[in-house]
Amino acid sequence: MKVEKMHGCGNDFCLIDYKENTDYEKLALKLCNRKTGVGSDGLIVVKRDPLEMLFYNADGSRALMCGNGIRCFALYAYEHKLVNKLKFPVVTGAGQLELEIVNPQNFTCKVYMGKPIFTNQMIYVNDDIDSFGRVIKINDSLITIYSFFMGTIHTVIFVNDFTDNVVEYASKICNNPLFTKKTNVNFVRVINKENIEVKTYERGVGWTLACGTGCCASVVAANRLGLVGTKVKAILELGFLEIELKKNDVFMTGPATKVFECEIKEEI
Repeated sequence: MKVEKMHGCGNDFCLIDYKENTDYEKLALKLCNRKTGVGSDGLIVVKRDPLEMLFYNADGSRALMCGNGIRCFALYAYEHKLVNKLKFPVVTGAGQLELEIVNPQNFTCKVYMGKPIFTNQMIYVNDDIDSFGRVIKINDSLITIYSFFMGTIHTVIFVNDFTDNVVEYASKICNNPLFTKKTNVNFVRVINKENIEVKTYERGVGWTLACGTGCCASVVAANRLGLVGTKVKAILELGFLEIELKKNDVFMTGPATKVFECEIKEEI
């Protein structure tokens, strides 16, 4: 099996071509294992005609979308000549998204990420309390969370710095019974109207170096609260993403890098 390893701002993935009758949940567990496999935060399966991205977390769970992953998908499609234009659609679990390769050489891709959805049904919360600004209790701490759907389930929490005690509760927030399908957790430090810093704890992965949909959710929440404008740089440990809001539409621009490719022997 041919596997390509790519990353977007340090969020890394194994990419393979789609084959029928494959247990991709089991395969993700094997390939993403950093001790016995290739090692990555997730597995991206590339389907052709039409182009479709199937995404699996490192623990084998399926996710609807991945912001950093879809830019890596775009790089894979471009290098393998699966597209003949710099603008093209890709089907994802979160619907059809529009991609534009902004710079083919120093690979940069702009993605239409869709619209945020602020209903409990979309984040699998089984009550009628507004989840955007909800207060939950973890241990003895009351924490204000902003939860909604942005390509997948996200929770945004604002902090003054990343030494705040609330950051230590990432796993407990992710697995809080309130979220029947768990939630990604984004801790956000607002620097000014044009810049924020984001650290994300992903369901199915844990701490990651970057989360594309998480950066989008972070900017949406901060803008909704009047903390930032409509063009924001989301600063990450190994780079940054540019997030732009146009009315209710969200656009993400960022890099994708190929690390290596290999062939492995694996029953699928």
